[in-house]
Amino acid sequence: MQFLMAAALFLLAGARIPALLRNRTDLVFSCAVYGAMGSLLMSPIVYVPVDTALGGMNLVKLILNSLMIISLWYLRLAAYAAIAPEAGGRRSWWTRTLPLTLTLTLQTAFFLLTGPTITTPAWGIYEDRFPALLFSLMLTLFICSMSAEIAVICFRYVPRMSRSFRVGFSMLGAGCIMGFLVMAEMCLSLLARHLTFLAILVRPDFPYHQLELAATVLAGAGLTIPAVAGRGARKKLHRWNTETLARVESIWAKALQNTSLDRTLEADPQAPVQDRLHRMVVEIRDAELAAGTSATFLTAEERSYLLSVEAKLHVAPALA
Repeated sequence: MQFLMAAALFLLAGARIPALLRNRTDLVFSCAVYGAMGSLLMSPIVYVPVDTALGGMNLVKLILNSLMIISLWYLRLAAYAAIAPEAGGRRSWWTRTLPLTLTLTLQTAFFLLTGPTITTPAWGIYEDRFPALLFSLMLTLFICSMSAEIAVICFRYVPRMSRSFRVGFSMLGAGCIMGFLVMAEMCLSLLARHLTFLAILVRPDFPYHQLELAATVLAGAGLTIPAVAGRGARKKLHRWNTETLARVESIWAKALQNTSLDRTLEADPQAPVQDRLHRMVVEIRDAELAAGTSATFLTAEERSYLLSVEAKLHVAPALA
């Protein structure tokens, strides 16, 4: 099951490579890579030989827990960047990263307090020692808090989103709710090892791994849908820019040939496409004014087309 989770996360990372190459950084890519590596280490097939190679003292447990914590942190950052980028903008870096720093610090401290242990990949056996229980609780409580926060912000802003974002972030929110429920049940099962009165609340047959996989797939798909929709929108805008530039350029050249402006105005081929379009439309209007009311070098169809281009330029986003 851990291999399926890792595969799903690596697929998500692969889907984010175009965004990574375009922007040189991508929060979702980082989230997926850290989560995939943590999922691989979680599998006993990988955990045992790697931990044995590192001394057989469950050091891999510290590594994989840290990877999962960092992955959830990147997921939180990605959700805020996509939905509410202004949130926390005035806070210092230290204040913004305090939950992550505190969790990693406490987790490491509890790991050291646990002392030397023999490789124990199975969940629940390692936590027989109380410091080890606190160590594991750091991960589950952190995932619970991050999942709840992401779910709240997703469903809070969903009504204001476009269709693709609404679908994608509803799936992300649903995945986070599912992850919260899994981690809450896991917290209970851990605490019940030392607080026996909680044992009545623990369900032995709880499908942890199946729900974890479902939450991963939902969150991954939810993050992918807006990206795919955005890629389609960028391609559509690029096509519109290219076609419009060719037609407006021909009208622009025709307008300048009928005035004296062609001797003083020069095109800037290095400028952004929409800036070039805007400049050419303005220069065509200037050429009409310079030619006077008797000039009719533009047809009614060309004037109508220029009006539609002007309207589009006022609402079209820049091509990323």
